[in-house]
Amino acid sequence: MDISCYTKKLTLKAEHVDLYRRLKLTELMRLFQECCIAHTEELGMGRHMTLDRGFLWVVLSERILIDRLPEYDEDITIECTPGETLHFFFPRNMVVRDSEGNVLVRVKAMWGLLDRNTRQMIDPSEEGIYINGRDLTTDIAPMMSFNIPELPSSMECKAQYSLVDINGHLNNASYLSLALDRLWEEDNSFEGKIKEISMLFRKEIPFKSEFNMKYGKVDGKWYFHCPNYSLRLVPGL
Repeated sequence: MDISCYTKKLTLKAEHVDLYRRLKLTELMRLFQECCIAHTEELGMGRHMTLDRGFLWVVLSERILIDRLPEYDEDITIECTPGETLHFFFPRNMVVRDSEGNVLVRVKAMWGLLDRNTRQMIDPSEEGIYINGRDLTTDIAPMMSFNIPELPSSMECKAQYSLVDINGHLNNASYLSLALDRLWEEDNSFEGKIKEISMLFRKEIPFKSEFNMKYGKVDGKWYFHCPNYSLRLVPGL
């Protein structure tokens, strides 16, 4: 199928924003997920090709660059485009624009497909699943890896009902939510201002699973890490 761009226009309401009236970072991630899934429907690779056959879309890595977070009652436009497929991986790009067309947020994520029964990644080409895309000059580079420094603290976490998604595991936005809640507790000067988010997912955390997450602030950046995933937050704005 031809390259196309999925567009969603939205006026931010109370449920989209935080106590500072800025778009919640977790809500930004959820909007991105919704747009990506909706776009697969438009491209003919919707639930009849995936979910109904036991294949689950999962995010493997994500990088978010933020120039400004839109605010309550602001009109925004979300644009989502597919990048060039890399064997098992489906790159997805997103930008958030204000009412004048200025880019506020840029996102690059790598998606894959998980077999619901075996919980293993599948080769989409063997199942007739494909999304033709191409890399654009405006795309940001994907997050493939980053070093985790020695982290001084740890916390016990659990994949509770409210944090689990349709795939039966901790949602990627929920990883971020756990980290942000801890950051608010640890740093009294933090006001929710983040200019870059990097996330890597190695293995899912199923419903009701308990896990230990190490965390800490090193060289001005916050890190959250467990065997299943890693997160780096760069404060700013």
